[in-house]
Amino acid sequence: MNKRGLSKLAKFLIVFIIIFIILIAIFFTIFFINAKDNSSKSGTVPVNPVSNLTNEEAILKFDKSFVFYLLYSIKAYDLHNPPLSSDKPKIEIIISNQVFNAVIDEGRILISEDSISEKDIIIRTTKEESVKMIRDRKYIEDSFKSEKSSIELVSGKVTLAAKGYLGLYTEITGKSII
Repeated sequence: MNKRGLSKLAKFLIVFIIIFIILIAIFFTIFFINAKDNSSKSGTVPVNPVSNLTNEEAILKFDKSFVFYLLYSIKAYDLHNPPLSSDKPKIEIIISNQVFNAVIDEGRILISEDSISEKDIIIRTTKEESVKMIRDRKYIEDSFKSEKSSIELVSGKVTLAAKGYLGLYTEITGKSII
């Protein structure tokens, strides 16, 4: 009698483990589908707001469309909610004492002109540096390496990794968070 009970328990455990492995595989599949390149969700490629302006004109006309293009340039649209969470990526951007915030919602970069609570990172720079970065994408890493611009990690590394900030941080600084 004990042998039968033990074999039923063993069968149950094997079935339970198989179902558990299948659920984990589904979870990771969903995670990687959400983590893929979302550039197609952000629509067509936005027009560079500094393309027909001198640096001085761009600095005078600086607004949230410039911030949007800067975030688009660093692929902020690739950020995403952690799996099974509604916690959207939030970035505060301080540009020459003007505060903007960005929330990434399913690949869309939503910009506002104010501070944001529970931000994940803070990017600090000047209008001059922003215009240079928008004009020449290759300059972004140089601006951060030369410390003319900075990025502050506010959230924990696990949260940042779950939201996809590892690639963005590397794109900006040329370094890894870890």
